[in-house]
Amino acid sequence: MNRQALLLSLALAGCGGAVMHDVSLINKSPRPITEVYVYPTGSSQHGTSRGTIAPEASMKLKIKQGNVEVMVVSQRVKIDDRQSEVRTASQTLELKSPVSLVFHDSNQSVPGLDRPGTISVEFQVTPEPEAAPAP
Repeated sequence: MNRQALLLSLALAGCGGAVMHDVSLINKSPRPITEVYVYPTGSSQHGTSRGTIAPEASMKLKIKQGNVEVMVVSQRVKIDDRQSEVRTASQTLELKSPVSLVFHDSNQSVPGLDRPGTISVEFQVTPEPEAAPAP
C-alpha cells in the first residue's frame, strides 16, 4: 500500500465515529419531571434515568444521531381525595440535528413552540368535568 492510500485509510477510519447532537429538554409543566429516559426506538430496555428537571428548568443531553425515543415521567398528581396519577410523555425522534423538546400539560398554552427545531411534547390532562347546572 502506498503512503497516500495509507493516509487516506487512516483519515477515513478517524471519521467513522458517531455523530452526536444536542437535545434540550425543557420542562414547562407545573410539576417536576422525576425521570428522563432516552433509548433506541422500539427497544424494550429503557436504561437508567438521565436525571430530573424542575418546573421551568432544562437539561441538555448529547445523543447519537439516529432514531430514539425520549420518555419522561412527572411527579404524582392528586386528582381528588381518592385518586392520583403519574403522567408520562414521550416523543420519537429521527435525530439529524440539534432539537429542543418542550414538555407541558395539554391544557397549557406555551409560547415559542413555533420556533425551528422545537417540538411540543404534551402530558395528557383529562379535563375537569363540567359542573351540572343548578336547578
